[in-house]
Amino acid sequence: MQLRDNPGRLIQELEEQARGVRDQFSDLLGVADAVTGFATEVRDALTEIKTLLIAVRDSNIEPIRYDDAQVETLIRRVRVTTAGTSLQGPGIAVPKGFTTVIRMRRHSGTPNGYVALSEHAVSSTDTRIEMRDNDSVSINVSNWSKLWFDADSSNTDFELIVEQ
Repeated sequence: MQLRDNPGRLIQELEEQARGVRDQFSDLLGVADAVTGFATEVRDALTEIKTLLIAVRDSNIEPIRYDDAQVETLIRRVRVTTAGTSLQGPGIAVPKGFTTVIRMRRHSGTPNGYVALSEHAVSSTDTRIEMRDNDSVSINVSNWSKLWFDADSSNTDFELIVEQ
């Protein structure tokens, strides 16, 4: 028997097909909601990454270099504001062939300052360099962020000088 000869059977077939389409459409709406949620998470993550990258860019205060320019020297100051609290050097790359000279400058009170190549080492008497006013030391490092500083007095200054 054909469907057109039986209108009830035709209606039943159309209803079954409509249910199938509705179920498929419902599944597609679920997928669309999941994709929208994922896109929102990705957008939020990218915004956070952008914010962090801007912060890193802004914290690196190395001067702009031009292809035809020669680096002659870089000078920065690092201040240990709280005695006994180690401080990492700024994230500034040292050009190849250059040496970093560290000089201890101003202090208040006890004149001891310390320099080392790790946070742990700067607090250990066996693995740090002890300095007093106007003492200097030369160290070859690729980036000043590898240097750590501490002092016995708050507001102790160190000068970092790159020279060839």
